[in-house]
Amino acid sequence: MDEYTKDLYTMMFSLQTLQNQGITIRETVYKSLDKLLLWNKESENSKYLELALLHMQAYANMGFALDEENKTIREILKKTGKTREDFFPKGYLLGKRIKLTKSQVRGMIGRWRPSRDSPMTIGELVDDIIRKVKNHEEGRYIYQYHRTDVTTKGDIEVYELVINKDESYFYDVKKFRFYTFLEMIIIQTVIWPIQIWD
Repeated sequence: MDEYTKDLYTMMFSLQTLQNQGITIRETVYKSLDKLLLWNKESENSKYLELALLHMQAYANMGFALDEENKTIREILKKTGKTREDFFPKGYLLGKRIKLTKSQVRGMIGRWRPSRDSPMTIGELVDDIIRKVKNHEEGRYIYQYHRTDVTTKGDIEVYELVINKDESYFYDVKKFRFYTFLEMIIIQTVIWPIQIWD
């Protein structure tokens, strides 16, 4: 693994831990970009722009979309000659944006069986995640499943659902994989009756 990739994954891991302190990833990335751009302007040191690009790539790899309307992002892109398209997720530990449907939510979770410690069935787990995200039930929710068979030697599957004011994401701790949820927008169509004249 090259140094850039190591730095990228370190950044992703660091960003993921922010929610332990009640700080959103989006807020941190955008405020960091503001500061890095300011320091670049003050010092004319291009290393600040390189670090800003690393922040943007880590954010994209975690499954979040960059806001192209943000003034700081537009300025960083202009100064570096990059485009928003340059920030599609890279590497093998990519974040994924999914629809909030039973099948797609189920696809985030590995093998799951109810146990004394984790009595939810997989269907109940999926419904719980969908309900919490749809209702914006802010909090940090840990789901874990302890496998105790001969082939896995007691592997523990740990998942974390984080919902806060600005973002929601699901984190597969063992696979270091992030999932964000596509907003479900319902467009109501109104059909107006028209009278046809002879």
